[in-house]
Amino acid sequence: MDSVANGREAISHIESKRYDVILCDYNLGEGRDGQHVLEEIRARKLIGVSSIFVMITAENTRLMVMGAVEYEPDSYLTKPFTKDLLAQRIERLLNKKADLLEIEQAIDRREYELANDLLDRRIAENPRNLNEFVKIKADLALKAGAYDQAEAIYSGVLSQREIAWARVGIGKSYYCNKRYQEAKQVFQGLIDGNERFMAAYDWLARTHQAMDEPEEAQKVLETATAHSAKAIVRQRALGELALRNHDEKVAERAFSQAIRLGKHSIYKHPSIYANLARAKAVTASGDAALMVLRDLKKAYKGDTEAKLYSSMTEATIQEDMNNGARARQCMIEAHELYKELGTQAAPELALDMARTCNRMGETERASELLHQAVKNNHSDELFLKAVGETMGDLGLSEDPGAMIAGIKKEIVRLNNRGVELAKLGKLDEAMLLFEEAVAGMPGNKVVNLNAARIFMLHMNESGIDTDLLAKVREYLERVRQMDSEDRTLHKMQSMLKQLLRNSANPEKRENG
Repeated sequence: MDSVANGREAISHIESKRYDVILCDYNLGEGRDGQHVLEEIRARKLIGVSSIFVMITAENTRLMVMGAVEYEPDSYLTKPFTKDLLAQRIERLLNKKADLLEIEQAIDRREYELANDLLDRRIAENPRNLNEFVKIKADLALKAGAYDQAEAIYSGVLSQREIAWARVGIGKSYYCNKRYQEAKQVFQGLIDGNERFMAAYDWLARTHQAMDEPEEAQKVLETATAHSAKAIVRQRALGELALRNHDEKVAERAFSQAIRLGKHSIYKHPSIYANLARAKAVTASGDAALMVLRDLKKAYKGDTEAKLYSSMTEATIQEDMNNGARARQCMIEAHELYKELGTQAAPELALDMARTCNRMGETERASELLHQAVKNNHSDELFLKAVGETMGDLGLSEDPGAMIAGIKKEIVRLNNRGVELAKLGKLDEAMLLFEEAVAGMPGNKVVNLNAARIFMLHMNESGIDTDLLAKVREYLERVRQMDSEDRTLHKMQSMLKQLLRNSANPEKRENG
């Protein structure tokens, strides 16, 4: 048994060692509190479904309780409590989760087919904790993009009895299948049944946004933050929506809360400061906005992304303050920093840069950034919607939808052509095609993964080539930085390991 004094030490221990049971006090003194610890280990996947996290507190205020339970501890105990009560609670949780260990290990290794086989076996046995296995199976289907399968599983559960997680799941399935009206009804119904069901608010707001109803989405998040004010992710989402709706007062409150909450949170982000500065420039003054940017620089010393956010935001603020020379200097810095980030730049940064360029009169550059954003993210429908909205807001396209559809069609054609060439055994042509595609779309996950696959197929036939191997690693590393959970990425990583094993043991390859 290990004991630590604060949240920082707790995270350090959990990083280096697997724990079956974690007892965490909510109040941990200076720095991270129990909620910060829980949200970080969940976000970083430092504990799995078989681990037990019990939140302990002497407080029972609604604000604290709602904040703590949002990240779903396995149990919650209010002081004082007896040793017997704690022992009974832990024993019950251990018995409940013992069956999940093998499945969790398969998921942690990204062996999803094995995990599904194990789940099917356990579900067929009809154990007492059947719903635990069914929920994991449905959630895996949802994450894999098998939305119809996930919906069928959730529906099967609901046909037996009403369970909140299954109702949320079916709403998510509707949302992912773009059945937004049905999704909205599900999430609204959950809230009507329990006004403190926070996950339903988040999904309802997301659904309103998908339906081009940003004002309704903002109202939903305002209600949610009134019930549970300690969720930084929700405060940030509310602020961004309010900015889009030109409601700078609400945006200022939300971003201020997010900064206060995020001091020790894994979800803190430089864009929160930048957006607060934008709101302050309207609600207060340019000088007040510049003070926020000074706080941003202090909070993220040496961070390239933070410097970019600061430079972009300051450029427009200085322009509005009639400080043209300083505004242009900030814009030059922003361009250099954006180039420095390269493929590591988050997709949303392209939208912010485009808005800033357009505001500074660089309309051609703004259009280029948005076109490139489509090329790099052609399979991300939600992001493409944001690109289209940005183009429309900035007046950069009369028909953003048609422009985006045209780029998507061309990329799909290119990918299909490359795959077809590979099937025909024309690997040299396929490699050339994808190498050119990666050069033009360095931030496109699909193109990078397809290029890596074709290059590995070539080396599987012709032997290891150090230059090609370096490119494969570069492409896979790009995707890892963009989305470390991408399932195709893990398949390509396994393919690379197998390729290297075969090259080290050619006899096994020939016999295999």
